[in-house]
Amino acid sequence: MRVVVASDALAGLSPAEASEIIAHAFADRGAQVVVVPLGVTGAALREAVGVAGAAALEAPADAAELGRVLARADGDLVVDLTACHVADLGREALDAFDAHPATALAAAREAWAGRRLVALVPEGQPDRPLTGLTGMAATEGRERGADLAAVLAADAVAGRWAEQLGLTPGPGAGAVGGAGLLIQAVGGIVTDPLTYLAEVFGLPATLARADAVVTGAESLDFHAVGGPVVKRVVSLAGEALRPVIAVVGRNFVSARELRLAGLEAAYPISSGEDRATPAQLADVAAKVATTWSW
Repeated sequence: MRVVVASDALAGLSPAEASEIIAHAFADRGAQVVVVPLGVTGAALREAVGVAGAAALEAPADAAELGRVLARADGDLVVDLTACHVADLGREALDAFDAHPATALAAAREAWAGRRLVALVPEGQPDRPLTGLTGMAATEGRERGADLAAVLAADAVAGRWAEQLGLTPGPGAGAVGGAGLLIQAVGGIVTDPLTYLAEVFGLPATLARADAVVTGAESLDFHAVGGPVVKRVVSLAGEALRPVIAVVGRNFVSARELRLAGLEAAYPISSGEDRATPAQLADVAAKVATTWSW
């Protein structure tokens, strides 16, 4: 039996640690198990990218730090922008190369020629345009509660910035406050963490060879369905026509709702308010592996 395990954080453990405990339970039953660590931000994302080992990872906090990272980096680079704050369309990022924006952009392009740059942005932003009704200025303006005049003014500023750089912004240019425009302009790729990790780990092909897929999360409810990791695993497994089961801290979803969410079954570790422990996770994982072994 071949099993793929890709859990989110669970029982106070990181996604990779939780996945390993679940994987051991299936391996003890004689299954061939592959663990695919996934993360969407912070330490979980760093851990997953580190396991992938495809490139160095940096996580700048703002545009100025992003510029310093791009200016000093050597070799291929993954930039985690999921928690990066960019309020100036990325002007400070270019300051690391030259005081004149167009000259700075040319220098940045030269510095990144022949190297691979990947920017990881929050889910929903890889295709965000810089301007327009669904663009960066409009989207962020609505989130802040800005009035129409302010939104239109910010949109115009973003458009002039692209013109100043001689760029025609496309999908993804509006990611992370406009940082996506600069990443793309120097030849980089803008994507979200789970898409990147799925590609690096070859997850779709791995799932296609599995007999069963196991994911996990601290909590499972019908609205969040376990969160981004669980949703992505369910989606990819669904494309491969493979069954998915979930080990969760607590489950609030009925059997019928589970099927609608693409899950065959969910196994809660606790029914109370206390957070599940690693020992409890191991016990439940062993029972799940016994049930799902053939």
